[in-house]
Amino acid sequence: MRGIGGRRAAPLMAASLLFCPGLLPADEFFPFRDENPLVRGFYLPLPSDSRLTDGQSLSATLSLTNTVNVENRPQESVFVDGESEVIRLTYENTLWQSWRYRFTLPIIHDSGGFLDSAVAGWHRLFGLPQGQRPFYPKNEIVYAYSGRGNVDITQSQTGIGDISGDIGWYAVDDAHRTVSFWGGLAAPTGSASKLTGDGAWDGAVWAHGALRWPKWQLAAELGLAQPFGDEIFAGYAHKTSVFARFAATRALGSQWSVRAQLDGQSGRVEDSDIRLLGPSLELSIGAVRRLGEHWRLEFGFAEDAAVNTAPDITFFLGIRRQSSAK
Repeated sequence: MRGIGGRRAAPLMAASLLFCPGLLPADEFFPFRDENPLVRGFYLPLPSDSRLTDGQSLSATLSLTNTVNVENRPQESVFVDGESEVIRLTYENTLWQSWRYRFTLPIIHDSGGFLDSAVAGWHRLFGLPQGQRPFYPKNEIVYAYSGRGNVDITQSQTGIGDISGDIGWYAVDDAHRTVSFWGGLAAPTGSASKLTGDGAWDGAVWAHGALRWPKWQLAAELGLAQPFGDEIFAGYAHKTSVFARFAATRALGSQWSVRAQLDGQSGRVEDSDIRLLGPSLELSIGAVRRLGEHWRLEFGFAEDAAVNTAPDITFFLGIRRQSSAK
């Protein structure tokens, strides 16, 4: 009898996963964004991969970024050598039947760090380009730029970034697919002199789409970001930029998933020839571990898929809690 009951229970469980929208996981993206220290002060919303059935959600993501970038052009020059730790805290909840909202608070620390030697070894191990890294002192901080504005940071610093609020409307949300449309504003709570904000209100609008199968999830986002001012680059970054994301997630049983994610955005600074201020592309690879019914842990690393357009490497670790299971 137990064997027969077990055989009957298996298809019932499979059917429940296919037809009950609250049971299929919907965390299609890492809670991660480009942490390029020169442009992180401009609003770039985190991915919006929640479901209407999630209830309230809390998350904290630590990103540890190490960058060495040197470039000289006839009218511009940049020297970025440093390490940043960014914690992004988010709270998200359902607003109305088809709406959700989210608040994000970034806390940012810049220093010379401790990863220079480890990152050099990482690049040698995987045959990645070292760039200018071997020719500059280790574990020191210099964020310098001249041309369309001026940046000069040589001391460790800590501060909060621009606090943002987002709201999304779900046109479709079922077990197999989600389509939602989002808009957000970032308040000038950060500091332009510390590169934790741009000194102005910023806005963004974007669309999110996802497809889900029992073992695979695919998701994409496309949006526009608009600073309403710019105190870092003398107004040259007061321009509209396009951002996009794509992610593929593969479940490895009920507890583990692996994911590859691409993040890109158009140039942030008008008429700049510096690659670090132009279009960027990052590749993230990592894993997700479910911890019980409501918690999950996400971790991985991101590399500049287009060389010198983003930080050399970012390691990230995030934890999320949802009041209802997905």
